[in-house]
Amino acid sequence: MASAKGTIRRIGVRLDPPAIVVVYEAGAGLRKRTIPVREFFKTSNVKRAAENIRDRHCSIFENSPLVQVEKMLRIIQENMNGHDLQECLEKVEREFTVSPDEDLNKLDDEALQRKKELMNLTFEENCVKPGDPNFRYDIEDDFDFAGPIETSGWDSENQDNEFEF
Repeated sequence: MASAKGTIRRIGVRLDPPAIVVVYEAGAGLRKRTIPVREFFKTSNVKRAAENIRDRHCSIFENSPLVQVEKMLRIIQENMNGHDLQECLEKVEREFTVSPDEDLNKLDDEALQRKKELMNLTFEENCVKPGDPNFRYDIEDDFDFAGPIETSGWDSENQDNEFEF
């Protein structure tokens, strides 16, 4: 089989029978690959299944984040649990989105790890590196304060200090 290295353009799912559909650039044209999802059940570990698919098809998923495959597998898994497509998409979108108002302290370990991976992925996408055209080395910002600067009891200098030397 020829090498399928390229960049993924689109990724989606087929629900019956379960499969991940990938459209990617290979060489001069676009290719479409349907990857069947075998031995995947309602209670399967999504992360482990995503790693297996990525390892089995490493030439396609080489430069893509594992979160993409995990998201597609969660859609398939929610459909296996009896939810219709719209419910599946809404639930999975909530799982794979980090809301600034969300309290991450209340999440279980698996959900917290997923949110951390999403935040790291978003950071890497938005990070400006020295070779980028928008990179500026020495940025100075002035922070205008709306009101007077509040003082605190611990930083006043006119207190009697009982531990003077």
